[in-house]
Amino acid sequence: MLAALQESLAWVNAHPHWALVLLFAFAFLDALFVVGVFVPAGLALFAAGALVAFGTLDLGLTVCVAALGAVCGDGLSFWLGRHYGERLFSSALLRRYPEALANGRRFFARHGALSVAMARFLGPVRAIVPALAGAAGLRVAAFAVADLVSAVLWAFTFVLPGVAFGASLGLAAEVAGRLALLLLALTVTLALTIWLSALIGRALQRHAEAWIGAMLDWSRRHRRLGVFGAALADPTQPETPALALLGLLLFLVSGVWLWLWAGTGMHAYPSAFDAAIFQWMRDLHTPWGLALGNRLLLLGEWLVYLPLALVAFAGLAAARKRRAAAHWLAALAFGALLSAGLHTIPTVAPPHVFFGTPAPAEHLDRDLVLSTVIYAFLPILLSTGAPRPLRRLLIAGSIVVLMLTTLGRLYVGAQWASVALFLTLVGVTWAALLGLGYWRHRPERMPAARLLPPVLIAFCAGTALAWTTLRMPPDAAAAPRQTVSTDAWATRLWQALPRSRIDVSGRDRQPLNLQWAAEPAAITQALAEQGWTRPPRLSGSTALRWLAAESTIAELPILPQVHAGHHPALSLRRILDDDRAELLRLWPSGLQLDDGRPIWIGAVTALEARQRYRLLRYPVSASTALSPAQAFPAVAGLRLQPREEVWLLSFDDDGDNTAAHPASASR
Repeated sequence: MLAALQESLAWVNAHPHWALVLLFAFAFLDALFVVGVFVPAGLALFAAGALVAFGTLDLGLTVCVAALGAVCGDGLSFWLGRHYGERLFSSALLRRYPEALANGRRFFARHGALSVAMARFLGPVRAIVPALAGAAGLRVAAFAVADLVSAVLWAFTFVLPGVAFGASLGLAAEVAGRLALLLLALTVTLALTIWLSALIGRALQRHAEAWIGAMLDWSRRHRRLGVFGAALADPTQPETPALALLGLLLFLVSGVWLWLWAGTGMHAYPSAFDAAIFQWMRDLHTPWGLALGNRLLLLGEWLVYLPLALVAFAGLAAARKRRAAAHWLAALAFGALLSAGLHTIPTVAPPHVFFGTPAPAEHLDRDLVLSTVIYAFLPILLSTGAPRPLRRLLIAGSIVVLMLTTLGRLYVGAQWASVALFLTLVGVTWAALLGLGYWRHRPERMPAARLLPPVLIAFCAGTALAWTTLRMPPDAAAAPRQTVSTDAWATRLWQALPRSRIDVSGRDRQPLNLQWAAEPAAITQALAEQGWTRPPRLSGSTALRWLAAESTIAELPILPQVHAGHHPALSLRRILDDDRAELLRLWPSGLQLDDGRPIWIGAVTALEARQRYRLLRYPVSASTALSPAQAFPAVAGLRLQPREEVWLLSFDDDGDNTAAHPASASR
């Protein structure tokens, strides 16, 4: 999958005109009458902005193409309205959404020509206002001016965030291509999930009453089978027996499925689907990615959800919302029983055990169902009687938290994908059953203005506490090393060590053309005499220097590149001028000589300050490595032994300056 994505990016880079064609098509369809409701052009413009930051597309041309597509789509919609008039709005499709059409008419009647410009930034009416303007007889000149100005502003509004995001991906790609892909995949996944959830939510709102009515009719015809469904949806019948039985049924079905799908008595190995998902996730592992994944994982742990649950219950009790508080307790109690009960079923060892990857810092497998119930049911309670924008915001926030928690579990290997998705579905199902029963049986209007602030504060405080107390596993630099003799390393073992920095899916990146046997302190001390120093440590304050266009390369912090999932153990830099430097990076090889000196692998690369559309100025490493003989011409006591495409470095025991410079090996 990663290879396909890389090939796609390479193809776009080689054929930028096709990217512009697709951008025009998305902008055109987004502005087209009715069709625009179903086209997420914002994502296309955002992606085009990222391509601008990568240097694939020109910013001005990209904005012009997007604006032109929008103007053409609006122009066609305007012509349709002008040509067909009110007949255009009498179609069967629009008759199904009379409220949307009425809102569009009121909006146009209130704002006139200005509505054409404003509607472009308002999703619900943007696809019908141009046609309404045409049908209402708006002058072509007024329409054209409003539409052209708004199209250019719209294009800039959606492209520029993509440019900023692409520049950030450029920073991430300097660390590791897999980190850039991780951020890109996370962003796209969240955006698509929220968009699809919004579509599904609107569909459910439109059809919920009809479906509930059909369920009640069916239950009346099949009294024995449908009695509990009817009790849950019928306001005239008690809901508690139905919830109890449906909860028990959910537990039994979930337990049987979990045993059949992942139980140790049925399977010794994970399914091919689960293995493929984790292997893809493992390809994206970086130290920063694992740190992020472990923090996302903690969103579903008791340190975060327990304070949230207690504060929510206290708020409901203080507001005297007894039915809501009772339903909240039912959600917590049965959610905890579901979690504990399903956790007793022995399943295949999690991915980090099965594949031998670093264990998640802190997590409890059984927490997923309970945390899902909490995050899914709380918005249902708080949104009762709330305005539609607030309801959508609460549901979107719940989806984001659940998605991030699940992705964190999958990324660090805490659970298999199918098991995590199934347990999430179990939690959402219980929350949905409770929500249906609550909404259909005397729902209480919630004082969201009073309840939301303490709930959000509890969530943020719990998250901050969990993240500050997180203890990450030790780095690979402290891992045990295999002891070898100096002769074995110099004659044959050097050939077994990596020759290139390994990034995405085991792909080679920059060459690793030196192997150095020495203590880090000895290397630092010897090179300090030649002007090599440690670069500024990357932190929040030093990263701000990337935003200053006048920063010299000596002031810019270095992004720690990744080899085999680890950052370098030692980085040293020599400044050449304000824009250029040389950089030494060393990673642990897993070997040490019999006298205790560790063997490091690494390279010296050229470094230059690069600027992206005056947004960022950061140092970028060249893709080729410099010869150690050229980089360290007069280091006291340094011995250089050339091999095929590799140099072996060590210090003389007597400390003499015997650096070797074989002309034949100066690569």
